[in-house]
Amino acid sequence: MKLSRRKLFELALGATQLGLMARFGLSTASAAPVPGRPTKLLGIWLDGGLHWESFFSPLSRAGVTRFIPPAQGGVIPVGYLPGQVENFDRSPVDLDAPGPVRKLRGPIYWNWADPADARGANPLANNQQLFRPWGYAWADPTYKLYEKAALLVGADQNTAAHASGIVASMCGVAGASFRAPAVQAVIANAMARHFPDRPIPNVSLGGELPNALGLPALANPTVLRSASSVEPTLSDKRGSAWNGLRARNDIPDVGFDGSALPGTVPATAVDAALMKALRAERGVSTSGTDAMIEQLYDTYKGASRTIRRDILSVLATTPTWEKLKADARYPVDWTACIGYADACGTGLSMGSYDFALQLLKSDLVTSVNLRATSFNNNSFDTHSANGVQMHTNHLRIALEMVGRMCIEMSLTPSKTDPARSLLDETLVYVYSDFGRTFPKQGSDHHPATCALLVGGGIQGNQMLGGYDETMNGSPMGTPVTLVEEDGSRVSRAPRSQDVAATVMRAFGLEPGRDFFIPGGYGVFDGVVKG
Repeated sequence: MKLSRRKLFELALGATQLGLMARFGLSTASAAPVPGRPTKLLGIWLDGGLHWESFFSPLSRAGVTRFIPPAQGGVIPVGYLPGQVENFDRSPVDLDAPGPVRKLRGPIYWNWADPADARGANPLANNQQLFRPWGYAWADPTYKLYEKAALLVGADQNTAAHASGIVASMCGVAGASFRAPAVQAVIANAMARHFPDRPIPNVSLGGELPNALGLPALANPTVLRSASSVEPTLSDKRGSAWNGLRARNDIPDVGFDGSALPGTVPATAVDAALMKALRAERGVSTSGTDAMIEQLYDTYKGASRTIRRDILSVLATTPTWEKLKADARYPVDWTACIGYADACGTGLSMGSYDFALQLLKSDLVTSVNLRATSFNNNSFDTHSANGVQMHTNHLRIALEMVGRMCIEMSLTPSKTDPARSLLDETLVYVYSDFGRTFPKQGSDHHPATCALLVGGGIQGNQMLGGYDETMNGSPMGTPVTLVEEDGSRVSRAPRSQDVAATVMRAFGLEPGRDFFIPGGYGVFDGVVKG
């Protein structure tokens, strides 16, 4: 049967991913790592929907005037003037240049001559704003993070609801539930064959779980909160639960259908008995029950390998922030404030960044998905009267933290390839629920959003797409060049499916073989290297 987009879409409405793979013979982990491509994913979900246009500006001079309030706010700056928009690489900016591809740029709130300055007046804002240092990490010429980052602009989430928008960002299709596996699960599954020593391929550090939707059990998310949360679930250190049960023997690896598989499983007596009992249940009930039991069976095997690895000891010897702290401008225990000291919080209060670093540096994982906020758990899910002002300032602070994380990763050598950095082998995918209505329209939900890709496999220093500046109110995205699933190049407004597909294509994954997205997709042209 021809595997058409329509057929996949129809099947997705009534079949699980597992059923689809079984029917069409789609491989569950066939992609080989492509040289130069990433092998790990760090998803950073900034909770609540973002005013992306307050930090990155693909708008023209007229668009800034039309949609963005003039510079104001003093010590809590909001809005900006066309003259504040600069390329992060400090090359000349042309706000009226045509075309959907531009260098990474945005309004400059910091003092280039003294980035730590938080009291001087910004002349680019006609002295209506005081300098704010947050966000400078992206433009710091010492690290040139902008050269490793690409912003995908104006993607239509096809929803303005929080839960549905998060699902759209994770799998490409809006809805109350997943109709395709999350990109985190797809990538964890695809890399599993090539990196069998990563015992916990898909880790969730808060937020919506990156659903595997019928992929093999190893792709299911493991929920962790901190290194201490590993002990009761993924180790045998707790005496009261494991006394007399720790002994493991390497037994032949057997598939759920009884077929011999290469290698062995380090099983306890209980594990071996349970797996034998589960195999005996195959065929007793329905195919759906068999699929569920097979997931449980594979989970037991995966847990046995994970516990044998003693990941607690690995994490205990894995550092978190070790490289960037050598730069006095970027202390680990940094604090950000809105105003002079009206509201302050630490960088570490914005999410489990330190634990995410440990997991990625330890090489225990393939995919880590992190819920992140501004300081003190200030999420972006707010509709307060001063919403735009608070969003703008909190977003700069949150993105400063993301930038510092990426710089730390860029300074950390890869464990598997010393010629590359941890950032080279990791794709960082920064996303949110949706966009927000543009500042002159308030701060409500808006389906046009952006995604930020940093690191491995990405052609950096570019923004792709834009906004329809002829629209009244808050604009939707404008056409951008996309490579459709049949290989043709088209120009159309991007959608959430296109963002998800671009993330997966960065890993060298192939449609129809390694993933599918209901409704079809295109890949942002010029983002993925090679």
